[in-house]
Amino acid sequence: MTNFLQLAGIRLGAAASSREEAVRLCGELLHSLGAVESGYIDAMWERENIMSSYMGEGVSLPHGTDSSRQYVNFAQLVFVRFSEPVDWDGEEVKLCIGIAAKGDEHGELLGNLAEKLLEPSSYQALMESASTAELLELINL
Repeated sequence: MTNFLQLAGIRLGAAASSREEAVRLCGELLHSLGAVESGYIDAMWERENIMSSYMGEGVSLPHGTDSSRQYVNFAQLVFVRFSEPVDWDGEEVKLCIGIAAKGDEHGELLGNLAEKLLEPSSYQALMESASTAELLELINL
């Protein structure tokens, strides 16, 4: 897999008081990395209101709408793990992996993430590791 995650895109022990705050935190992190223009942040929340990005097992994968690809400068992931779970319409989310994709690379991004989340030892590392270097290596494999 291409290196879609940067060390600067990993936040451990983050805090969010709501699903909207969590989604916007991912968007702002993508923006701070230069991956997206500011309009993408609103598009992520717009998309969240159309269909929840909750994937199960405490994980959410927020991303923009198809039309928001105009705001994407380059494909990028951000990894935000919360110290306390965030209420996601009645579900608890501990990990948000924000996604920015300009073209077809979103298929590769989602496929790789699904593999990592379905493999028990990878999932455990994603949810518990305190090493940003380990998380970076795990996601970018």
